[in-house]
Amino acid sequence: MCGRFTYLYRWRELYRLLNLTAAPPQLELTPSYNVAPTQQVPVCRRSSSGEREIEAMTWGFVPGWAESGAKPLINTRCETAATSPVFRAAFDRRRCAVPASGFYEWKQAAGGKRPFYLQLLNDRLFFFAGIWERRPASAGAGDAFSILTTRPNELLATIHNRMPVILRREHLDAWLSDDPPATGTFEPYPAEEMTATPVSPRVNSPRNNDASLIQPDHPPPSTLWG
Repeated sequence: MCGRFTYLYRWRELYRLLNLTAAPPQLELTPSYNVAPTQQVPVCRRSSSGEREIEAMTWGFVPGWAESGAKPLINTRCETAATSPVFRAAFDRRRCAVPASGFYEWKQAAGGKRPFYLQLLNDRLFFFAGIWERRPASAGAGDAFSILTTRPNELLATIHNRMPVILRREHLDAWLSDDPPATGTFEPYPAEEMTATPVSPRVNSPRNNDASLIQPDHPPPSTLWG
């Protein structure tokens, strides 16, 4: 799964990678080291005219027909997204790409869960595969998204049994269209192109949001690996 992530990029970098031409949305893009569910973040999708656009969306998918008080869904299993009544329409017609700089995952260890910070080599900006939906009035106005997950690669398998779907650049166009996803879209991102760093448990609280959260934090081996 994916329960926290970071974005440390600037508008210029994001626009260059996505080949965007429209003006940025009215959204202040300040670095976040601890994006948590229910927060708003920049998300890329196709506009009604077919162009890529950036929109501020809330993390936590709520189906339009959901009853008041429905729990927002922050993750969606890629294996069932195309057939689940909850996600099927969004998977077919409302796909998005969520830009990120890294994400956190927790490993069960002696004394509790231990957080790790996962990122691509050379701190590269990347995109999660997501789906979005217009939230019902009972959940608050605006659009919301969920991040797709898949089976873990060899690196993530030592930490957790799921990982977010990270889009390869060659899969981005198909994912943002209404066409079927490109072959291999849901394959785990190559482990050799990622790093995992043990970090401070301070990330457990969304109130903490500073650069120290992604710095290495090396506990004794017995508490790290269990």
